[in-house]
Amino acid sequence: MRRFLLFAAVIVICISSFFFYQYHVQQKVANTEQMFEVVMAEKMRELYDQAQDWSKPVQMNVHDDRLSGDYKLMSEFLLNYWMQNVEARNHYLRQLKAANWDTFLDVERLDQDRQQAYKDTEQMLREVRKISTEYERKRQQIQTDSLEQAKSLAIHNEMRKSLQVKLEHNLKVDKAHDIFPIEQQIIEKAQAMFDMLKTYPWQKQDKMILFQETIQVKKFNNLYQDVLRLNAKMEKIKKSNVEVLDEEL
Repeated sequence: MRRFLLFAAVIVICISSFFFYQYHVQQKVANTEQMFEVVMAEKMRELYDQAQDWSKPVQMNVHDDRLSGDYKLMSEFLLNYWMQNVEARNHYLRQLKAANWDTFLDVERLDQDRQQAYKDTEQMLREVRKISTEYERKRQQIQTDSLEQAKSLAIHNEMRKSLQVKLEHNLKVDKAHDIFPIEQQIIEKAQAMFDMLKTYPWQKQDKMILFQETIQVKKFNNLYQDVLRLNAKMEKIKKSNVEVLDEEL
């Protein structure tokens, strides 16, 4: 009888130890997941704040001693992915600034450039198109490379699958909130306006462009209004993106 009670006691102790161990493991996983979310939120906020000043390259340490193992690898992978995207975008903006794209419709500049057959404006448009093409290529390369790297990331299989799903979801979200196609529409509108400036006589008056024919004035103004609407659309998307980020963080 005593042997039976001793045996039963051993079984109870083993079962209790097993459940205690399971609870400890589950609690550790939960704490690790929670810390992963905390670290990601902090780092993404830091990255977002840096991204606002596109005049400077992004510099952020993706390593964090609060994480280890699979969660550390996944955190660093995601942060590197977002850093590449942000820096590609900011590099693109710096190049547009260097090409003086923000002065395209400056009437004084256009009036002076007219005297040399619009040499500077022609060069500006060529450069802007080249910059845009390179940026689009870079974006696609980052996405393709990241999806491939995620497939072989040395983390638990279920986490790797979750990471791939997250990346693919982000790509779909990016397309829905992407202002780059709108910027390309603005380039086309700018080209159409420039074609009019080269084709029809115009004069400068109080920082305004005046054409001789009413139909020309109307066409040019319509193009300009289109640019304003596209700019407003971009600002709305930017604001929406910020709101979504704030909700996630």
